[in-house]
Amino acid sequence: MLTEANHWLEFVATAIDAALLLRILTLKLHRTYTFITLAATLAVFLDGVMLWLGSDSKEFASVFIYSRFLYGFVFPAAAWDVFEEIKAQVAKLRRLAIFRLISSLILAAIFGFVITGFASVEDENGGAAVGPTLALVIWAASSTASLALLWSMRRAMRMQHIELPRNTFVWLVFLQLSFAAEILACLFTISGPLLSSPIREVLAFVLSLYGIGITVWCVWKLRAIPSDALSTPEKVEL
Repeated sequence: MLTEANHWLEFVATAIDAALLLRILTLKLHRTYTFITLAATLAVFLDGVMLWLGSDSKEFASVFIYSRFLYGFVFPAAAWDVFEEIKAQVAKLRRLAIFRLISSLILAAIFGFVITGFASVEDENGGAAVGPTLALVIWAASSTASLALLWSMRRAMRMQHIELPRNTFVWLVFLQLSFAAEILACLFTISGPLLSSPIREVLAFVLSLYGIGITVWCVWKLRAIPSDALSTPEKVEL
């Protein structure tokens, strides 16, 4: 029963992701939020590939693994993109945050190569493959570092009483929740083989509903950017 429910949720999630991309384009937000638009486009593309190949197919598993390398760049870029409407006000804060993010990613990359070094030895004996191991490390690191960037920026802006435009606030909340879901999905992917089939189905169902819920909220809350609003943000409480 849950297997069938998860199958239909895949269609619903694809439709909601497409609605988010359409919302971005119709409101012309892609002119300001380039990398967030890229992330939304990739989400729709991967959803389509999943529906075409099947979420349990070996072909989609390969696409999924290679997409994690791409998201290693896209996630931090999207997190950086959140503050484009107030980039002049938070330029110093953003530079400090991106320095910490890059440092975290470099350390994660070093750790990843160490891990894959052990994985390559195991692979020669029929064990774990290098590519998937490195992809999981990059996925977890980029999601965690991007979430940390948004969290540190939110705390710093609150301390300095910086008022946020509506869309900045919406993207800030949405991407924090999304990156948290990515971290949980990464843990789920790693621990999946150790879990029973019913538990995997339940976790997949919950994560799908969670993703659909936050995306619907984002679609509903986004607004067009008035031509004179880039320097006069709408007041939003952090």
